[in-house]
Amino acid sequence: MIQTTNQKTSPYYESIEFNVTTATTDYDLDSQQATFLSVVGPTGPNEQFPGEVIIRTNNTITVKFNATTNMGITLTSTDSPLVWNGEVRNIYITNNSGSTAAVKIICLP
Repeated sequence: MIQTTNQKTSPYYESIEFNVTTATTDYDLDSQQATFLSVVGPTGPNEQFPGEVIIRTNNTITVKFNATTNMGITLTSTDSPLVWNGEVRNIYITNNSGSTAAVKIICLP
């Protein structure tokens, strides 16, 4: 017997690139980046929050998903990329690396 899974296909995604200066705590992606959730968000053509997020960085950052009270995930340039599966309503980034961190994020439905 062959089993198949239903895989949702969508033409939508978001790609966001920005810098986070050193000594920044809980950089609020939703309030700082106007394009975040504009396509892959409840008010965009996709009409739902992202279900997968891919994050790359060139310096060490700490990432929290959905709330500043959630546990942080440390991401270094050698760990990069971080792939997160699950509904994402916001992302918070802390940079204590001593250098500006270039961050690239792709959001998928």
